[in-house]
Amino acid sequence: MFEWFWYGKIRNLILAGFLVLAMVPSLVAVAVGYRFAVQGFARLPVEILWGHYETVNITRASAISGFVAAVLVIAASLPLAVIIARKLTHPLELLSEGADRIARGDYGITFNLRSNLEIEALAENFNKMSLKLKEERENLFRQVALLEEQKREISVQKEELARVNSRLELLSITDPLTGAYNRRYIISQLEQELAVAARHGLPLSLIMIDIDHFKKVNDTHGHQVGDEVLKDVVKVLSGCIRTADVLGRYGGEEFVVIAPFTGFQEALVLAERLRDTVSRWPFETTYGFLKLTISLGVTTFNGKEEHYHNSLIDRLLARADEEMYKAKAQGRNLVSPSFLGTV
Repeated sequence: MFEWFWYGKIRNLILAGFLVLAMVPSLVAVAVGYRFAVQGFARLPVEILWGHYETVNITRASAISGFVAAVLVIAASLPLAVIIARKLTHPLELLSEGADRIARGDYGITFNLRSNLEIEALAENFNKMSLKLKEERENLFRQVALLEEQKREISVQKEELARVNSRLELLSITDPLTGAYNRRYIISQLEQELAVAARHGLPLSLIMIDIDHFKKVNDTHGHQVGDEVLKDVVKVLSGCIRTADVLGRYGGEEFVVIAPFTGFQEALVLAERLRDTVSRWPFETTYGFLKLTISLGVTTFNGKEEHYHNSLIDRLLARADEEMYKAKAQGRNLVSPSFLGTV
């Protein structure tokens, strides 16, 4: 950017220079006329004594005439000097205004100035600078727009990646057929809940569930109907458990409910609610409605263990499975309640 701060001083110097150049001849004439006029008056008594009075009058008149002429020349030269100076400074004023407009963001302005070579060269460089700034600004805007577009694309890709990761994580912990948690997740969650229960001395109950005569459903209506039944059973069980409870498919037609902070009696109430709801539910299939029942085994960790250990999981699962088979052996559609089920 030009040092426009010095523009005013340069303009004033140019104006003063032209005024001086225009006034030099006049100032010389004034000085000469003044000299003759003063000298003429000073020599007047002497000239009179010597009898040259007429000559003195002529000399003095000439001096006065020259002085007056010089003053008139000065008066006539002033407008001319101003016009010449204005012709030189006006292009500089235009360039100064242009620089102010560029500073305010009005890029791309140009001037077609007709002046001396120096001013025209200055205007040409100014135009190049202005057009270059406009081009750079447009390039910058294009780059910003491109970056914004790339930012949006990255944001969309991140969202899509997050959805894919969430989906993959869900697939890794859920059963693909029923949507319930899979066996691996159930074991992992049971480990965590047992560790919390052992640390704080809190109870935890486990309910093992098996669909009665499920093999008969497959043999009679086919595996497609059997799959429909499994999915519907999960929906019914999910509607009966509490928010803190965890439902998972343990394998085949067997399911598990982890009930944290739940004592043995509360677990029996929950198990009975599950059994009663399933026995009353009309399961709709392509062959009509089916009536199903389930057998349940309940076991509870009483929170008395001082430290959690891995064998506790095996003991808890084995006891719940044992109680479930007791219920099936006793006629099915039952909850096997036994204090022996308390670990």
